[in-house]
Amino acid sequence: MTFTEVIMAALVLTIGSLAVLSLVGASVKNNYRAEQSQVVSDRLQDEMEKFKQLADNTNYDRIALTSAPAHSTDPNDPAYRVSGSSYAVNRNGTGLQPMVVDGGGLAPVTSFASGDVHGTIHRFVVWEPSSVCPAPQDPCLKRVIISIQLDATSVGARRYQETQSLIADPRASQRNTTPPPGGDVTPWTFWLTDTTCDQSDRQPLVGDHATHNTRGVCSAGLKDADDCVAGTGCPPGAPDLMVTHPPPVFTEEPLINFATDVLSPNPSQDKGLRTFKPGTNGCPALDVPSAPETAIPSVTPARYRYQEIHRWLSPAIPTGSTVQLNGRGVLNLWTRTIGGVSYPAQICVWLFQRQLNVFGVPQDTAALNLDASNAPYFQYSANPWPSDKWSEVTVPLHFSLSQLIAGSKLGVAIQVERAGTTGGGLQFLYDEPSFESRLEVKTTSQVPF
Repeated sequence: MTFTEVIMAALVLTIGSLAVLSLVGASVKNNYRAEQSQVVSDRLQDEMEKFKQLADNTNYDRIALTSAPAHSTDPNDPAYRVSGSSYAVNRNGTGLQPMVVDGGGLAPVTSFASGDVHGTIHRFVVWEPSSVCPAPQDPCLKRVIISIQLDATSVGARRYQETQSLIADPRASQRNTTPPPGGDVTPWTFWLTDTTCDQSDRQPLVGDHATHNTRGVCSAGLKDADDCVAGTGCPPGAPDLMVTHPPPVFTEEPLINFATDVLSPNPSQDKGLRTFKPGTNGCPALDVPSAPETAIPSVTPARYRYQEIHRWLSPAIPTGSTVQLNGRGVLNLWTRTIGGVSYPAQICVWLFQRQLNVFGVPQDTAALNLDASNAPYFQYSANPWPSDKWSEVTVPLHFSLSQLIAGSKLGVAIQVERAGTTGGGLQFLYDEPSFESRLEVKTTSQVPF
């Protein structure tokens, strides 16, 4: 073997070794991120239980903070939402409520370590407005917010993870004839995924793909532009799935394009879901088509209804279970304009229950908006809509739906509203650990999953 051949062989061996080391390094990093996510989830639950154990006649006043946390100028710090003696219960800084401070409470900030996972626990307790509290508006309902922020040295950490719970004062019934709100009013959170609802749980992301046609039933399975037939139309497919756990911490950037068939003026920003602005104003009634749908008339290039509206469904409520809802909730969406252009926009949101009608056909029944004359939809607008970066918007939900019965599914749908939007559509990001679009509804009963 010549000297040149020896050098080439050594070079090939070195390159191969580097490739193997790179794969090993990526595997170690992904495993560590998964470990982080599990550790944080377990610790959040443990910390919340500490507060819930105080929900009795003797200790309820101890559901408080020993001192008020100071405001942080770092938007990645949960204390960024502190404003004087109040705390914003929504991540976008809205929903300021007065904090509960008492010397016998728990410390607002402590450090924790679990193996090689290190971070900071942030605790916040605020008074929650409630019509059931006795006159003259004596407070009887507290919201507890627990956030965990991993150390900067932790690999792939999201900004922070958070859980919230409402805890009622058990003494309220002794001071007022109006019964307290079911003891513990618990937020029930669903994360929006890119998995179709014919699956039982979230599936790993498969990469860029065309818009899912979510207009049909779960049994229809995945349908997209590849299933459209010229002259026949596009068969409606399964809605996407909502799950009760956040996406795993495997990726750090929103790299997936959920709508390769809806082009943006700036292709480098083609991430997540993009929806067209409809050709008519308003928020139309929900329907569940069964036959293939043809292109929308007088629109060039060809466009279909499923590219304008997107739906998600929860798993079915199990047999023997009924979930009681208290009529309050919130939809958090990570969104931005198309192409980074600044313009005002408005969206339609539907919260609905899917059941089989008397003929055994799936039917969506929209919850009524109790803050808008019982309209069967909710609207949210912003001027301008977030454009230069992905931002979280919060849509408050005050609705008529009081319970979910066995066999039914909870659903949410979104669409751009034409009259309030000057641009061509909007983008939405979900199923990504740093951009967790999610639906929260408040329950007064034990949740089945």
